[in-house]
Amino acid sequence: MRILKHVVMWRFKDEAEGRTREENMRYCAERLRGLVGVAPTLMKLEIGEDELHSPASFDMALICDFVNLEGMLAYRDFPQHREISAYIGRVTSERVVSDFFVEE
Repeated sequence: MRILKHVVMWRFKDEAEGRTREENMRYCAERLRGLVGVAPTLMKLEIGEDELHSPASFDMALICDFVNLEGMLAYRDFPQHREISAYIGRVTSERVVSDFFVEE
């Protein structure tokens, strides 16, 4: 079975929206985890904070699994995802994304 992996990494601002970097990271992770079982096309979600803190590191990474590209696009447009995505855009300084298929 082919699974689409949606990988996102962010660098968070030191302070934004009245919260510290750490508070925003926890808030965003909680909100994204809350989409599991709610966003119908989201099969699996993993999210975590960086442990190494090297100059090349991003602060947080997200990996989501979808059956196909259409499912990932439906997730992108899902109202609760759009809401947290907009918030993340305000509290982060950088974002990188990669989407690819794997055989499972």
